[in-house]
Amino acid sequence: MGFLKKLFGLEKSDEQESVSPREYLLREVESALGADSTVSEVARLPEEYGLRFKKNGEEIQMFLDNLFAETRELSPEHRAETIRRFLGAFQGGGASQVTWEEAQEKLLPVVRSATFGTVLPAGVDGSAKHMVERRTIPFLRELLVLDLPDASMYVQQDHLKEWGVTEEEAFTSAFANLDLIHEVGVELQDEKPSPLWSVDSNDTYEASRLLHPGFLASFSGRVKGRPVAAIPTRAALVITGDGDPDQLSRLCEFAEREFEASPRGITPALYTVDDAGRVVPYHRRGDDELAQRVRRAHVRFAMGEYATQKEQLEAWNEANDVDVFVASFGALVRKTDDRPITWCSWGKEVDSLLPETDVVALQVGEKDFLMVPFREVKRLATSCLAPVPKMWPPRHRTAGWPADSVIEQLRAAQVDFNSFTDP
Repeated sequence: MGFLKKLFGLEKSDEQESVSPREYLLREVESALGADSTVSEVARLPEEYGLRFKKNGEEIQMFLDNLFAETRELSPEHRAETIRRFLGAFQGGGASQVTWEEAQEKLLPVVRSATFGTVLPAGVDGSAKHMVERRTIPFLRELLVLDLPDASMYVQQDHLKEWGVTEEEAFTSAFANLDLIHEVGVELQDEKPSPLWSVDSNDTYEASRLLHPGFLASFSGRVKGRPVAAIPTRAALVITGDGDPDQLSRLCEFAEREFEASPRGITPALYTVDDAGRVVPYHRRGDDELAQRVRRAHVRFAMGEYATQKEQLEAWNEANDVDVFVASFGALVRKTDDRPITWCSWGKEVDSLLPETDVVALQVGEKDFLMVPFREVKRLATSCLAPVPKMWPPRHRTAGWPADSVIEQLRAAQVDFNSFTDP
């Protein structure tokens, strides 16, 4: 029975599996690591199904989704042997023991949220980013995974140094490997009321297909309207067209439900392609309920990513005695049409890090706030804002308060929440 059929309600689902087997496996691996004299500081990953530990002084992150899938039906003897082989892949640091000739055939790209795997956003201090990454879609990251027989691990900058290759070379090899599998598991799940497709490959790289150049665009003509995709989890990729509002509404519901239910969710938002075939966030024109639902999913995703980033930044600022205000990414829903509008605040003489929002609330007096579109703030007060290099999701640091003449220009650019629309 197809996994996506069950999730999308196209076939009757079995009773939901208890999470206790996952916890049992986690404890087994923790116990095995604890018995290894070369391992120390074993800790669970806060937002992932996996562990972080030090082996011979080297810090390693271990993700257990594939191991759980592989061992859940095995006998106790075979299960123990599989776990042993899995841990053996991390001897000496795993990827450090793989040559480039071996690695280039095992690399695959994966899509994750902007704050996935980060302890501190890149660019805050002098440290270099660790995981190899690219940023081509807002609030998402493209990472590289080394898909070994008994384990998979994220490629770090240190691995590229050891292999003597550039990021571009590594991504080129990863996408060449993705090209070999990107059509595997693509199935037409529903023909009526309009076509709906899914990837049901059971390889845990279903969502990675969205990164394949031309993959989503290839569904033009196979769906009604422009192709739209959902990747709420790593093992889910569902595609329909925006020409059928009912089917698109089902896709919204699916993305929201599975993102909420998964501890390893990627995004509840929807994605499409631009005129050049590149993957971009899907925004539906109009002010009807469906258009607002699509907008709210993007806002919800952005709010969660900015909240995580804010928590990390504030912790770093406190630890390093840095006095910088990290502005929140706020949102309100307009009563007249349920339209979500995002905002942040900027106060006079307050050194701030501002998220990118629809509008900025500039406090020019005790009770005098100017609600100005962010794009206008950047245009009119260019010298007062500086984008923080490498920070993802993006933020701008205030570099002074606008002059009185600029304040008057900003006052003229104010918007009314009741009539504000996207550019």
